[in-house]
Amino acid sequence: MRGFSLFLLLGFLWGVAPALKAEEVRYNWWPLFFYAQSPEAQRLELFGPLVGLYRNNHERSLSVRPLFSRVFRNGEEDIYFLSPLGYYHREEGYRRFRLVPLFSYDSFEEDKAGPAEHHTYFPIFWGKDSRGEGYWGIFPLYGVMRERLGYDEIRFFLWPLYSSARQDGNLSTNILWPFFNYSRGPELSGFKFWPLFGWRERKGEYRRRFFLWPVFIREDRYGAEGELRYRKRYYWPLYGQEGGEGKQRRFWLWPFFQKVDSPAYRKWDFPWPFFQVIRGKERGLRLWPLFGWRKSADWERNFVLWPLFFGEHLSRGPEEEVSGRFLLLSHYRRVDYQGKPQEKFLRLWPFFLHYEHLSEDRSLFYFPALLPFYDEGLERNIGSFLRLFEYYRFGPERSYIKVLWGLYRYEREKESRLHELAFLLGVRMGKETLYLRLLNGLLGLGRCEGHWHFEIFWKDL
Repeated sequence: MRGFSLFLLLGFLWGVAPALKAEEVRYNWWPLFFYAQSPEAQRLELFGPLVGLYRNNHERSLSVRPLFSRVFRNGEEDIYFLSPLGYYHREEGYRRFRLVPLFSYDSFEEDKAGPAEHHTYFPIFWGKDSRGEGYWGIFPLYGVMRERLGYDEIRFFLWPLYSSARQDGNLSTNILWPFFNYSRGPELSGFKFWPLFGWRERKGEYRRRFFLWPVFIREDRYGAEGELRYRKRYYWPLYGQEGGEGKQRRFWLWPFFQKVDSPAYRKWDFPWPFFQVIRGKERGLRLWPLFGWRKSADWERNFVLWPLFFGEHLSRGPEEEVSGRFLLLSHYRRVDYQGKPQEKFLRLWPFFLHYEHLSEDRSLFYFPALLPFYDEGLERNIGSFLRLFEYYRFGPERSYIKVLWGLYRYEREKESRLHELAFLLGVRMGKETLYLRLLNGLLGLGRCEGHWHFEIFWKDL
């Protein structure tokens, strides 16, 4: 009964939160219950970090950790569950559901076609295409798929015994994939008996041949006017050459020795990956794993003691980005616009994470930062359990600090300051304000905006 009442309360607060008036309200009975409401945001926390609701002008979110988080923003809905495996997304004309590696679902509407749906509950799948034609299958026994994996239709029976793929009237059939293939159609033709020999041709696009794969490989690609744009000839691993449109690559004793000629640079590897030299509009030098660098007019990359330290510098018109990775899991990033800093990010794993969005004047800092990479679902569902100290700033006049999941809180709003130790002690300070509360209002005494107040048994006297 208590659990049912809790979810009724959550549902009520979730539903009415957008309609609440912009008044200052605050209740702190940590760790059981915490609620704060201001003109900028609303926050509700139950049982420390286990349950949280948050709302501001841009977002509404509900988290029941570590099970799921639900987020509404910009007319879209996202649900993260069993992170990082489960994900649901909804927006106008499109829905997506994933539970890796078992389930997937997509539903979307195209401008000139009807709605299409694709369900996969491995090994079973079904759905319908944009014309309303249904399909289904049980992998690897039997199945038909439509408008999936880039094809109009895919069929299989006792895969890999038999499978076929159709696209624009061209049909490609596999028997005991990948050993036998037969392709026919108005644009496509080919036959393969892998790895002995095979050929495949799409009119006006490419022509491929192989013999004793991967030893002898030939490939030609053509442009819109039928001109040869790319050619590949491999006699692997002794020698190979490929290229087109001004760029040529040759190798000897793959992958150790190679030479690349292009309009922008000339590159030598001898032997790869240990030593590399690049000359031309792009320049570079590599002595792996000690150090390496490569530079062009608008970007630069380097490393020291690979894979411990990496750096990158990108220029995109008025925007510049500098980033680096060090000690495998730590990361730094800075973005400037017209020479002025816009964003800064630093994760020193596993110690702390610091992010600043300078143009919007907001930032966050927390430690420890135990998650080795960023995933929104993990951050929302698990990250709150792992943070002992959190700091958030929203503009020049609003910030707050949370220690030990809310045991201690510090909040600043314009000229007002608030310190709270759970429900035991609260101190509010500001211009002509110094007010002390014990046990969340059992006893309170002090000045508020120049006037004396006295509180006892949660009532003002």
